Amino acid sequence: MLKNWKRCCLVLITICILSPLGVLSASEKNTITHVVIVWLKQPGNEQVKQQFLKESRKLNDLPGVIYRHSGQVVASERGIVDDTFDVAVTVTLKDKQALKDYLAHPKHKEVLKKIKPLVNRIVAYDFINR
Repeated sequence: MLKNWKRCCLVLITICILSPLGVLSASEKNTITHVVIVWLKQPGNEQVKQQFLKESRKLNDLPGVIYRHSGQVVASERGIVDDTFDVAVTVTLKDKQALKDYLAHPKHKEVLKKIKPLVNRIVAYDFINR
């Protein structure tokens, strides 16, 4: 009996170790993630970073948005990490149409006008979640 108990524990531990931690729920599959990486004109200016993030958060409640996160870069000594940017935003949306609607939304365009003077460079990435 003890032998079976040990085997059961070993199987459970193995499952826990090997199971993927970032598994998408059925409702999250085929969603779109929009990633925006931003280099500011005044990279060391904390007030400018906060102004960008404050304006950016005005988009949190647009239609089609599931999750929306924004924040500042984390400095890294790892060669693979690009920490040259200042702030970033990730938005998970319901589908491709929701991304199109998000980008065309008047509130999105209004926020872009307000943050554009703060920005030196922007790179965006869009991908489908599988």
